[in-house]
Amino acid sequence: MPKVSVAMRSDICSQAAKFLSEHGFEAPPLPPDQALQARKLEVTQLSLDDLLIKAHLPPEHSKRIQAMLDTQERAVTFRNGLPVQQRNWGSLHEIGHEFLPWQSQLIYYCPLLMLPLNIQEQFEMEADVFAAEAFFFGDRFAKYTAQGDWGLATAVDLADNVFETSLHATFRHYVENSEKACCLLVWRPEPKDGGLWIPGANSMMLQHYIKSPTFRGHINPGQIADSDDIITKVFCDTPNKVVKHTMEFKRNTCDTLVADAESYSNSYNVFTLISQPQPIKPMVSA
Repeated sequence: MPKVSVAMRSDICSQAAKFLSEHGFEAPPLPPDQALQARKLEVTQLSLDDLLIKAHLPPEHSKRIQAMLDTQERAVTFRNGLPVQQRNWGSLHEIGHEFLPWQSQLIYYCPLLMLPLNIQEQFEMEADVFAAEAFFFGDRFAKYTAQGDWGLATAVDLADNVFETSLHATFRHYVENSEKACCLLVWRPEPKDGGLWIPGANSMMLQHYIKSPTFRGHINPGQIADSDDIITKVFCDTPNKVVKHTMEFKRNTCDTLVADAESYSNSYNVFTLISQPQPIKPMVSA
C-alpha cells in the first residue's frame, strides 16, 4: 500500500490552503456544495452504482468508491444512498483530484480508473489528505483543539459544532495531529450469521486503529470484546456519552501494560482513545 510522504503531505497542505484562500473560505464549517460551485463542478443525477457495474472492476475495489470525477465534463457522480457526511467528504475528495495539479493534469487525459492500481491508490490517499486539510482548515485545527481539554469530548464538540464533519473523520484528524502519544481504536458489532450484524449483538470486534505520530506499539485487529467488556457496555448502554476507563494489554514477555482510555459510541461504532500503554507498577507494601 503506497504512503503519502512528508514532502508530499506538505505540498498537499499548501494546495488545500491555496484552495481555501482563492475561494474565500475563511472559517469553518466548509460548505461542500459551495466548494463544488467554486470549482464549477456539477453533481450529476446519474447512478454511480450503474457506472461501476459497467466498469467491470473487482468487487473489493468497486465497493470502496463512493464518488467519481469527470474532469472534462466538470461533473461529480455519487453512489446511491450515501449518508450526508460521506457525501460531503466525497465532495472535497473529488475536488482534491481536480485541484491538485499533478492529478488533474493526468486525470484530464486518462480517467482515474484507467490508471495502474498503485497510482490509483496513491491518488486516492492524496485526495483524502486534501479533503481533511480543507475541511479542518489546516493549521487552524490545532487552535480549535487547544481551546478544549484533550480527549474525545473536545473532538465530539469540534465535529458537531465547529467543522460539521463526521465523528470518524474528526477523531482520525484529532489523533493524527496530536502531540500526545495516543491511539484511536474503532470497534463494530461482531458479525453474526455469515457476516450479517444482528441488532443487539453482545460482542464487539476491533476493526482498525489510528495512531498519533509518537504512539508506539501494534494492536491486533479482530480482537473481540464480550458482553462483560466495557467496550460492549458503552455500545449497548451509554451511546453518545464519553466514558472514561482503563485498558490492559499483554506483551510477548507476558507482563501487562495499562493505558488510560475513554470510549464513545455513536450507535454504529465504538471509538476508544487510549494513551501510550505503560507497565503496571507493582504494589509497594507498607
